[in-house]
Amino acid sequence: MTRIQPTRFVFQPVQLVRPCEVVAYRITEAIRAGDVKVGERLPSEQSLSVQLGVSRPTLREAVKLLVHAGVVQVLPGSSGGIFVTSESIPPELCGFPLPDLPLEDIDSVMEARRLFEPHVARLAAIYATPADFERMRDAVRLSTETCAKFKNKKISDDGAQRMTIASTRFNIAVARATQNSMVVQMMEVMLRRMEVVRTLAVRQLPDISQSTKTLSDSLRAIESGDPAQIDAATAARIGLLESAWEMAAGKRLRRRSILQASAVAAGSKKTSAKTT
Repeated sequence: MTRIQPTRFVFQPVQLVRPCEVVAYRITEAIRAGDVKVGERLPSEQSLSVQLGVSRPTLREAVKLLVHAGVVQVLPGSSGGIFVTSESIPPELCGFPLPDLPLEDIDSVMEARRLFEPHVARLAAIYATPADFERMRDAVRLSTETCAKFKNKKISDDGAQRMTIASTRFNIAVARATQNSMVVQMMEVMLRRMEVVRTLAVRQLPDISQSTKTLSDSLRAIESGDPAQIDAATAARIGLLESAWEMAAGKRLRRRSILQASAVAAGSKKTSAKTT
């Protein structure tokens, strides 16, 4: 009997997720998007458990996780409840666990972003509602307010985090404006992959107002609906992050030309056809 060789494929470890963690992810998702802000009270325990479709004990376990992370605070009494106390969400509470990504693979994330975001922005320009545009403006306002606090001085860790939050909210708002749930999910994964990059990169900017400007320019471009303007604004915003990251990492990112690669492939096909 012929001996069959085992596959050489290596499986990624499975990270088990408890129900309470899934509930915590859903709550932090709303906080990251700016749907629920610092100082605001979440729905009552009974209402929240019904909305999320979970038992109250499961909800309480999720709230404990968020309290321990400093994201929410539970106050007793008739005027109490679950209040949001921070918009800075620990990575482990930002969503379902993702496979580890070495920093040397950041090139792949950035390349995917250049392919993905311009098309998302174009789609958002077509289908965005007034509420979608207001969410984008809200993100720009947060960036502007944070930027003003650090005018002519080095940005703090908290400031860098808030600038990242503003950028995250803008991206989520743009993705939601496409009215496509899959695009929103893909954007969420990409943002989580870039979280460390963006926070570190902001600290490298000689003038953080550049970050706010790229947000404002992107908003105006999407409002205009002009594809060329959208592409240019998106490219400028991505380019600012890439340059800042290169300064932080001390090395250049990979920048492959998609059009050039396509031309090379087309040329190879023509040569092959002539040969045959």
